Amino acid sequence: MRNDAINSAIDSLTILNPDKVWTVGELARHAAIGGMGVTIVGSPTEIADQMEAWMEETGIDGFNLAYAVAPETFEDIVDLIIPELQKRGRYKTAYQPGTLRQKLFGRGDRLGSMHVAHESRLCQKPRKAGQVEAVSGAVHKL
Repeated sequence: MRNDAINSAIDSLTILNPDKVWTVGELARHAAIGGMGVTIVGSPTEIADQMEAWMEETGIDGFNLAYAVAPETFEDIVDLIIPELQKRGRYKTAYQPGTLRQKLFGRGDRLGSMHVAHESRLCQKPRKAGQVEAVSGAVHKL
């Protein structure tokens, strides 16, 4: 039986080594921790060193991180790796003020009056505290 996900994984590995024939055991060991991507293990300093080296050598400006154990992997990244990268000036210490809409489009934090969804906004109507309104089958207490 053909499995597209497994075959895609094998194809991605054979690009690096086209003459290699992968056994099921080799694939399992290769992907056991961290999936098919690179796995970094070490102290926060060692991990930050490796990440910094990749940034300097390749010019990348971000990482897609995966987990080995959830949520512990992400907790370790937040509690240990990010503070180390912040000390080095490689990770922001604060967010710029404003809403995502302002940051993406540079204009206000609400839909423009010409936007198709502008008329359907709940916040367009004045409301009183304790007022209840049904929207799409859900009841919202204001």
